[in-house]
Amino acid sequence: RAKKSTIYTAKIALEEAIKYGAPENIIGWIDEPSLDISRELMAESDLILATGGPGMVKSAYSSGTPAIGVGSGNTPVIIDESAHIKMTVNYILMSKSFDNGVICASEQSVIVPRRIYERVKEEFQKRGAYILNAEETDKIRKVLFKEGTTSINADIVGQSAYKIAQIAGFEIPKDKRVIIAEIDSTDVSEPLAHEKLSPILAMYKSKDFNDSLEKAKTLVELGGLGHTSSLYIDLSEKAKIDIFGEAMKTGRTLINMPAALGAIGDVFNFKLAPSLTLGCGSWGGNSVSENVGVKHLLNVKTIAERRENMLWFKVPEKIYFKFGCLPEALEELKGSYKKAMIVTDRTLAELGYANHVTQVLEKVGIDYRIFSEVGVDPTLSATQAGARAMQEYQPDLIIAIGGGSAMDAAKIMWVLYEHPEIRFKDIA
Repeated sequence: RAKKSTIYTAKIALEEAIKYGAPENIIGWIDEPSLDISRELMAESDLILATGGPGMVKSAYSSGTPAIGVGSGNTPVIIDESAHIKMTVNYILMSKSFDNGVICASEQSVIVPRRIYERVKEEFQKRGAYILNAEETDKIRKVLFKEGTTSINADIVGQSAYKIAQIAGFEIPKDKRVIIAEIDSTDVSEPLAHEKLSPILAMYKSKDFNDSLEKAKTLVELGGLGHTSSLYIDLSEKAKIDIFGEAMKTGRTLINMPAALGAIGDVFNFKLAPSLTLGCGSWGGNSVSENVGVKHLLNVKTIAERRENMLWFKVPEKIYFKFGCLPEALEELKGSYKKAMIVTDRTLAELGYANHVTQVLEKVGIDYRIFSEVGVDPTLSATQAGARAMQEYQPDLIIAIGGGSAMDAAKIMWVLYEHPEIRFKDIA
C-alpha cells in the first residue's frame, strides 16, 4: 500500500509541476525499491532527506552523502486536572483520527489523573471512541507487531478503527473513530506503549501530575526521544507548564493543541514551521531538532565586505565629577521631580552619606525615602524588596549612593518597578 500510494502521489506532483514550467525529471521514484538501489541512489545524490524507520535514517547517514534524518515519535499526552475536558478530548480525537493516525506526531498514549479519569473516559466514549475490554485489548496486542518482532504490522497502518478491529477478530460500530486500550504498563514489553501508526490509543491512569510526568518521560524514551509531547492544562498553571517543558526530551512540546496538527506547524501555533518532516535532534539521533523545511536544503552563500566593527556606549547628558559638585547637580532637579527613592547600603546610610543628598532634596522641595538594604553582593530578594518599596512609594526619581553594588541594585529595582510584569529570570 505504501509503495503504490507514494508513487501515485509522486506522479500527481510531477504532472502539476511540469504544468507550471518545472523540468520534466524534477520528481522521480523507484518502482521496485530495494536496499541496493536505495544505497546507489543515496551515493549519487547531493543531499539526502531521510524520513521513515531508523534503518533508512541510519543508511542515509552511512552513505557518505550529506544527510538530514528525522526520527520516530511516541507522543504521550498528559491531561492535567485543570484541563478543559471537552475541548481536550475533542482535540485528541480530531488529531488521532486525522489520516487514521499515521502522522508521526499523533498521540500514542493519554495519561489521566485518577481524580478525573472516569470523566475523561466518559467524554471519549461520548465523542466517538471505542473503549476495549480486556479480551479485545489482548487481541489488539497480537496484531500490532509482526509476530516475534518489534516491527509494526503493516496491515494495520493507516487503517480505520473498524478495519483494525476486524483484523484483530472482533467487531465494533463503523462510526467509531479511535480505539482506546486501558493499560498500566509502560515497559518495553507492552506493545501498546509503543508507536502504533493507527487510530489506536493507549490510556493510563496516574496518581497525580508528578506520576503523569514520570509515565510520559518513560514513554518518550521507548521510541520518541526528540519528537513530540503534549500537555492539556489551564494556562494559569505556569509552574506545571514549566516543569513539563523542562522534563520532556522532545523538540516539540505542545500545550493545549492537537499533537498531529500542532506539531506540523502553522495551524495551531506559529512557533513551528509548517512541515511533515520533524527532526528529533541528538536525542533522536538526528542532526536537526526543528521542523525540516526548504531552508535546510539550501546552500547559503554569504559575500562579506570588510567593515570596521562600530563600538559605542551611551552616557548621561551631564556628568558631574568635581569635588563639591553634588549640591549643584541635585539643585538642577528642582521643579522636574517630586519624589525620590534613595538606594544605598546600610553602612553608608549609618555613616550619614545619604544626608548630603537629603539636605539638598529638602531644600529644592523633593520628597524622599531611603532604601538601605543593599548588601556587598546584592541578592535578588533585596532588589525585589526595593522594587516593592518603589511600587508602594511611586517615586519619579531614583538616586543610587555607593559603589557598584548600590548602582547595579538600583538599576534592577528600576526595571522591576517600571515593568512589574517582567520576570527577572527572563532578562538575567
